Amino acid sequence: MVPSFLTLLVALCALSRLATALLPITIDGNMFVDSTGNPFVIVGVDYQPGGSSGYSNSASSDVLSDEEVCLRDAYLLQKLGVNTIRTYTVSPWLNHDACMSILNAVGIYLILDVNSPLGGESIQRDDPASSYNEGYLKRVFSIVDAFKGYPNLLGFFAGNEVINDATSASVSPPYIRAVQRDIKNYIALHANRTIPVGYSAADVNPLSEAGWEYFQCDSDEQSLQVSRSDFYGLNSYQWCSGRDTFQTSGYGGLETTFANSSIPLFFSEFGCNLIQPRTFTEINGGVYIESMLHVFDGGLVYEYSEEDNNYGLVKVASDGSVTMKQDYVNLQAAYANMTYNSFMSKSFIDVGGSSTCNATYIESIDAGFNASFSLPPCPAQDMLNSGSGNNNIGKWIPLNSTQTTYKIYDANSQEITDTEITVVSDQTQPEGQSMTVSVFPSETSPATSAMAFSNTSATTTSSASTRATSSSAATAALVGAANPFLLAVAGLLGITLVL
Repeated sequence: MVPSFLTLLVALCALSRLATALLPITIDGNMFVDSTGNPFVIVGVDYQPGGSSGYSNSASSDVLSDEEVCLRDAYLLQKLGVNTIRTYTVSPWLNHDACMSILNAVGIYLILDVNSPLGGESIQRDDPASSYNEGYLKRVFSIVDAFKGYPNLLGFFAGNEVINDATSASVSPPYIRAVQRDIKNYIALHANRTIPVGYSAADVNPLSEAGWEYFQCDSDEQSLQVSRSDFYGLNSYQWCSGRDTFQTSGYGGLETTFANSSIPLFFSEFGCNLIQPRTFTEINGGVYIESMLHVFDGGLVYEYSEEDNNYGLVKVASDGSVTMKQDYVNLQAAYANMTYNSFMSKSFIDVGGSSTCNATYIESIDAGFNASFSLPPCPAQDMLNSGSGNNNIGKWIPLNSTQTTYKIYDANSQEITDTEITVVSDQTQPEGQSMTVSVFPSETSPATSAMAFSNTSATTTSSASTRATSSSAATAALVGAANPFLLAVAGLLGITLVL
């Protein structure tokens, strides 16, 4: 028999915590774009509680494996108003399903570094040849395997500030392009979608400009096409709120220098703390103004938690409770007052094409920069072809809870009693997947649902921060397009739905 309206309604409510998934972000010209083809602007925070030095291969958890911590921080990140975080160090061997599902539920994408500060897990800037080996790529490929299944993974950073002085600039660039090549080839062979790969640079002129020219350039040669950066991040602290303006900060120079970027360019770190508390005047006076957004696709404020360098937005106590700093309150207000959506549209995207690789031109910017495009061969070709062997493949899971058990305090040290996250995403699978679910339950068989998924394309479009709409009746949910609640009800009640 067909389940009653009340039964369906109860089931829908019971399954309101089902994990859903954002669709992947793709790239069009010099900008990230969402599923509508409109610009996706990064509004974000760098996120590494405990700092990279707190990472250990032998630890039982990392910053994206503790469900309760992720629920706590997802509430604060959502209230802050961000759509993206950057995380520097994780373990490829730990389970990240709960945290990635929580981030997805609150509409947040992740940009993830593939390296770690431990020996053998990053490219040594002054001696890249010795560190670019099979053991290093084992970690890199294992990170890709661990996170490739999450649609809210925006992309991977292949390196962070590897080039930061004359010595590193003279030897490291070809190795960074080689790592990008290896990661992109690995993704093409072992992932079901294209995942962008880029580099995060230190704001050291003229090295950052030479690096940008080197990593963004393209060629008819296949090896250069695949080694090219899909995006370029700049760690820049030129604007100190309380001191600078657009004219005095150097932002005008950045806008001019990088004006012709053919790939997405964004601030992978920003937020000078010379004057505290920070007021983040660069948000509405620089980063997110119309002229700057033609060049930089938003950015990530450094950083979420208070560490030894005093850049934190919140303080995390030894008992796991969190207290907002005034920096958090000020950044929240700055993000809330942004108006860039008023002028963002498809016409805003520059699709003028890539620049041709020209070593002579790059070396004219910085004579000591190694602009060679003769890249070292992959030292782990067999592993690239056959896989890393990491079976810890991330996947979506239902949310166990929407409220943390940790205490959260505002900037006045008053406890916030309602710390429940708001689920905002209503997509259940990447576009290009079809599903078939059965209609009426058999009178003689258990109430089960048969779902067949077929991946018909490796599309990389996205529905960023899509707002979930509440159904006024369970029947409305049953006649609508496929959504997580409908499918879950079908599974529990044995309904066969033809969608």
